[in-house]
Amino acid sequence: MKLPPGPASLLAAFALALSASTMRADQAAPSVEERLSRLEAAIARIERKLGDTEAKADVEPTIKEYHNLAKALGWDGKTLAPVMKPAGKEKSLAVGGFVQANYEAGGVNAPDSRFAGINDRFELRRARINVTGSYAEDISFKLETDLGANTLSNKSGFAGQLTDAYISWTKVPEAGLRFGQFKTPFGFEQLLSDTKIYTIERSLPNDKLTVGRQVGAMAYGDLADKRLSYSVAAFNGTGTNDNINDNQKFMGVARVAAVVVDTQAGGNKIKLTTGADYFDTRDRANTTLATTFTGHRDGTSVDAQLVYGPAEIQAEWIENELHPLTGTASKAAGWALLGALNLTSKWQGVVRYESYDSNTHVGNTTTDLWTFGVNYLIKGDDLKLSLDYLSGEQPSPAPHGDRLLGRMQVVF
Repeated sequence: MKLPPGPASLLAAFALALSASTMRADQAAPSVEERLSRLEAAIARIERKLGDTEAKADVEPTIKEYHNLAKALGWDGKTLAPVMKPAGKEKSLAVGGFVQANYEAGGVNAPDSRFAGINDRFELRRARINVTGSYAEDISFKLETDLGANTLSNKSGFAGQLTDAYISWTKVPEAGLRFGQFKTPFGFEQLLSDTKIYTIERSLPNDKLTVGRQVGAMAYGDLADKRLSYSVAAFNGTGTNDNINDNQKFMGVARVAAVVVDTQAGGNKIKLTTGADYFDTRDRANTTLATTFTGHRDGTSVDAQLVYGPAEIQAEWIENELHPLTGTASKAAGWALLGALNLTSKWQGVVRYESYDSNTHVGNTTTDLWTFGVNYLIKGDDLKLSLDYLSGEQPSPAPHGDRLLGRMQVVF
């Protein structure tokens, strides 16, 4: 009697699966000697059965065993049989990332301090690769690294740097938990994905006054049929890619956001959302971190977003206060107002005005900046071309400055 094709080539794989299937998940793992003995016995038994073709009845159990083992191995009988399987037991696993390649040009005068001393250049602004996955037990994770510059400052020698690395428990939508390195829930624009912001760069107040990614833990969730969301977190408070805490206290951060209006009128979607954030931390000068500030810092932020059909308005105000252990307290504050319009399914127009005061206790410390931009959505945000013109006034005697930014973005 003729057996199904290829059984001999699957012999070792079937024996291995058969050996594994006999062990209960809640039992202790057998020793190496026990596993080898069981494997040898299984191979000998299958070899005897495959060699015995005297009667159909004698072979049918072997054929059944053959199909059961093929199913256990995930083999469809057509493609090459897998003799190895991933060690993880994820319900889903995905690899992705994005690349943002920039071109910048401008005169010797910068529109704001971020571009001071930077010549015309090509820049690999971000080049990120990430792995995300989830388990049936309501555990998910993300690991992401950036191989690009990941900064506006001049940088020599790119090196891989961690951006996100966290584990989340998501069984209860109203009370999720997250541990690792991730964005702090402070600042609306900071929380937006790098690939989905309307302008090439975030506002100056956002870059100067938010606290970025940190290592810590967070509780978060959605309430009231997802019309209300919250995040409460504790972090080391010493910045990105640092596992050092400069003292025995943590940075506390909290955010609450609400959907105030969500309706339709005249065929247009109308949605109004608002948010408020707060952070508080005690810092201590640390030579390892190259920090010199010792004292108390806290920050407040409020924001609102209005969508009306193809148009959107975003507004945000942020403030930071510094109370050094010795010396005079200071306060920095800024706000930004952005308008975006989907002109067609492919073209977006953007205008933003922002103002940033690095020290409200003294005069002549304010930067005012306009951004005029256009985005061409070749394939949504996954394949996008952007062009922004920045025009700014820094504190005198710095003269007026301009800069042109261009970007190609690919998300995969």
